Amino acid sequence: MFEWIKTFIAVYETKNFSAAAKQLYISQPTVSLQIKKLEQHFSIKLFYRNGKQSVIPTKEADFLYPKMLSIIESLTTSFAQAAEKENFKEDCIIASSNTVAIYLLPDIMESLVTAFPLINFSIQLMNSNEVVDMVQNNHAHIGLIEKPIETKNLHKEIVYEDQLVLAGDAASKFWLLREKNSGLRFFNELYLNEHSINLPIIELNNNEVLLQLLKNNIGQSIVSRLSISDEIPWQPIDQSFASRKIFIVQTDHHANTSFSEVYNRIVEKIRERQT
Repeated sequence: MFEWIKTFIAVYETKNFSAAAKQLYISQPTVSLQIKKLEQHFSIKLFYRNGKQSVIPTKEADFLYPKMLSIIESLTTSFAQAAEKENFKEDCIIASSNTVAIYLLPDIMESLVTAFPLINFSIQLMNSNEVVDMVQNNHAHIGLIEKPIETKNLHKEIVYEDQLVLAGDAASKFWLLREKNSGLRFFNELYLNEHSINLPIIELNNNEVLLQLLKNNIGQSIVSRLSISDEIPWQPIDQSFASRKIFIVQTDHHANTSFSEVYNRIVEKIRERQT
């Protein structure tokens, strides 16, 4: 049908089957046959013969010509847009808990944006429970969590073993805790209960503030070894608390999509950090 329309336009513009054939780089009989098929298909007369090769458009042809031009123009534009990959960019939201977002993701983002030029990445920082909620409710495509929580209906796997240490002034009379549902708070509370430690608590909802307090010898807390700078004193803790697992989660809804490829790339690159 597309070729028939192109032939119709060429014949209408040249008013000559032979000239139309030359313009389209096809034979004159092919032009005649395509016009005949078009007329038969729609039961409409398009041209009157005016000599051996010349034709006169009918009123029906006059009506159709601008519309056929519009169709060809629209198709040409559509195919050109389809060939322009920038028109098919996707947004990928990565919901991540604190440690992963600050200390692991920055090292792999260049690899991600290079491997997936048609994806716009957005990293949203939140605690592990919020990450799971975001992914389960399809508000995020991929989640990274630092806490062993239930992830119903999500695909989950371990991507990193994070070393935990006791940081800060060991003689401090204060213990620093992150906000409720934070991954680090979970492990701090386990440690405090296990060792029957009962110190005044300073609660913070920002890990950078917590680290600044430790740096200024205010309080102590269990934190990721990844977050410790040279200015913060730290010591190893007993083996049962010395590490935690970092998980990546995704719904099955994104299986076999570009987001599953991003998922696999994140797994690969974060695991490379461990080796």
